[in-house]
Amino acid sequence: MKPIKFAVFFIALIIVYACKEAAKQDVKTNVLSEYVEVSKIENSDCTAPSSWFTMVDGVRKTPAPNEGTTSVFANNITVSNCDFHQWSWQKFLWLTNENNGRPMFLDSLNQVTSIGDKYSKSKTVILTDTSQASNQLDILKTPVFSSGTPASATVYYAIYMDDISYETMLKYGPIAKSNPASLKNIAFPVGALELKTSWVDVNALSDASSYFVTDALINDVPTKVALLGMHVVGVVENHPEFVWATFEHDALAPYYDWSKATSTTDAPVTSTVDYPLFNKNNTASVKNIISRNGINTDVFSVYKYGTPVVINNIAGKDEQAYMESSQDGAENFNNIQSINTSVKKQLSGIWNNYFYNGSIWLNTEKYKGLEAQTNLIDSLSVAFALQNSMKGDFTRGSVAAYNITMETYVQVGFTSDGIHTTVNSDLVNCFLCHSASHKKSVTPLNISHIFTGYVGNLKGLTKTQVKKQHVDFIQEKLVVLRKKK
Repeated sequence: MKPIKFAVFFIALIIVYACKEAAKQDVKTNVLSEYVEVSKIENSDCTAPSSWFTMVDGVRKTPAPNEGTTSVFANNITVSNCDFHQWSWQKFLWLTNENNGRPMFLDSLNQVTSIGDKYSKSKTVILTDTSQASNQLDILKTPVFSSGTPASATVYYAIYMDDISYETMLKYGPIAKSNPASLKNIAFPVGALELKTSWVDVNALSDASSYFVTDALINDVPTKVALLGMHVVGVVENHPEFVWATFEHDALAPYYDWSKATSTTDAPVTSTVDYPLFNKNNTASVKNIISRNGINTDVFSVYKYGTPVVINNIAGKDEQAYMESSQDGAENFNNIQSINTSVKKQLSGIWNNYFYNGSIWLNTEKYKGLEAQTNLIDSLSVAFALQNSMKGDFTRGSVAAYNITMETYVQVGFTSDGIHTTVNSDLVNCFLCHSASHKKSVTPLNISHIFTGYVGNLKGLTKTQVKKQHVDFIQEKLVVLRKKK
């Protein structure tokens, strides 16, 4: 990874050890001077090349990123943290290249169900799914306002696959049903792509002018919907585990105010303005973002760019700091903030209202070749659940990666009872739910929940049964996780 120099006035690097209860490990951190977005970027040269914003006849034509044997990912020694963030932004921009006012992903990818059934080619987004990955009961809704306007609405999700990913699923799904052991080292090939998108009825927004809006069928009812967020999940050279990137609209919910938190108490979450996911007349707490808690609105973001922080008490003084993890928090945060600012300065149109909230991948530096990498993924198996943010783990990038519309209720894990008590062993990310292990099958193909859903479909399971199977398996992983703590 390329080293990043730190300016003295922005980040002071210190090493501290603070005990967080007898049963929890020490936390070593670098002090973080602030946890708000700033206009002036320091300590990072991670930027967006001007070639991404080439205009042809008034339309942006972002080239597809190089992902194969001639890409930066082909050299595991020199590939950098910034390279992954650049891939994430370029892939998003390429997917949103417009033709006749419509982003490419809507017309060039295959919309599928959570069990792999493909919808017929249509200019209409089909929306039926509402539950988040964490649990069937975790459903996100826009606020309830006393005036009744705008009315509260449920957030819906749509899934897309490119032809590479879809055809790989069709090829290996029947084998996974009959002989899963034969797929031990089989992975999705370079170029495979999946998207998960979140949408809401435009009538739930007080002003939808800054959102991409399109036609949808919500449970067969024609509706105009606004795009809230998107997961961009793709395979690049040396990374059969996929790179997991996420994007959100700029202003969906408030951030947790770390300046008001202490090492012993959470800060109440309030706002002076209404957000699409937060009513300014309400006060929220960690209960609003805990799985299966029964609160479906007034949510907030905890860790900006998926980079976890903590409040440590050092010599009687509370200080905000990056949480020690498998990734340099300062480098990751600054690179994402830098490239976001670079994109904002060059991008025009509706897509300039969306930002990149980070990505996660595995460190495969010491694993040369696909077989070694798939062996690593297979060997981790359920231990993927433990690849959260502990020192020595394989995870890189935004180790607490989340999308406020899709991982709303697991931002501080499943077991934490307070934001201030959350440490790196509490954190979860994409690899908790997405691993090579699924029931009695172990294969990198299982990292895709669409693939495991499709296999369940072939076995005669319904969408509801497949969803329950996924949730039950996550809970089984959590039992392992708790025993390791």
